[in-house]
Amino acid sequence: MSMAVGKRIRFFRKLRGMTQKELGKAVGFSSRTDSIRIAQYECGARTPKPELLKQISDALNVSEDALTTPDFESTTCLMHTLFALEDACFFDVFSLAGNIELWSDTEDDSVPLAVRVMLKTWAELRENYMHDKISKEEYDQWRYNFPNIPKNESEMI
Repeated sequence: MSMAVGKRIRFFRKLRGMTQKELGKAVGFSSRTDSIRIAQYECGARTPKPELLKQISDALNVSEDALTTPDFESTTCLMHTLFALEDACFFDVFSLAGNIELWSDTEDDSVPLAVRVMLKTWAELRENYMHDKISKEEYDQWRYNFPNIPKNESEMI
């Protein structure tokens, strides 16, 4: 894991309105070390072990995968992630009317069915959010807990 994990922990902790001490207590650290340990993870001085990462993700109400995304503050890392998605035939990049667009053919059988379904679901939920059919909180709850399906997802689509 990289510094990106610590940044994501900090992002979600702040999003949830928690202090480092509150998050530390939520994962079971002693009151003497709770805020110190979380600060160490957030600044990258320490890396949480997988079982602790699970506890942190549970306390923050997000998927573990939401904490382990690549470091997109590095433009090179971002570009190589996009290149890898292109290599996997999930996305193509186009310039259209002065805009750069990522495009995926969800009818293309070379794109795995699971990916096509996930992309269609994402597009539908984003559309619902953009048209005020679901709230930003509902949309974010789905995104940050993906692939875990919220109980009321059927109402969201």
